[in-house]
Amino acid sequence: MQNVKAFVYIITGGINSGKTSELLSIYRRTGQGDGFINVKIYKAGLYIGQRIIRLSTGESEVFSLKEGFIPYGWEEEYQHDIYSFSKRGMDLARKITDDIIRQSIDPVYIDEIGPLELQMKGLYDIFSEILGKRIMVYVSVRNSCLAHIIKFFNIRYYRIIEVIANR
Repeated sequence: MQNVKAFVYIITGGINSGKTSELLSIYRRTGQGDGFINVKIYKAGLYIGQRIIRLSTGESEVFSLKEGFIPYGWEEEYQHDIYSFSKRGMDLARKITDDIIRQSIDPVYIDEIGPLELQMKGLYDIFSEILGKRIMVYVSVRNSCLAHIIKFFNIRYYRIIEVIANR
């Protein structure tokens, strides 16, 4: 892993504990920076995937969908378990990150780094590139992956913000 220069605030908690909401809340409170969150998509009350949303503009794309909910014409970037990840969603994540780096935006908000990135898939390249910059990063990480993410990405300068569901 490259030399990590960023200071990272890691928002952690269990599945459905409110990590994304906390990340969005921090962005709104500070009024600074840019990045993206992934919000859940529901169809007839069933969770079917996620939509990536740029914080500063609201620009969005479908990021992932479960098997059985993939529409005709869907361009898949890759598949993991029962989820298909969209090329358009990943392209938007890359565009947001490229804009942030080019414009020297600080801090950066990334939702979420986890099992896929530990396999060098998903947002691995994006997160690695951001960590190589001298910036502040807020990232959500499932608590079951926390120690692995810190070690795998060689994150040395960080603070953990724990989210507890139903506070």
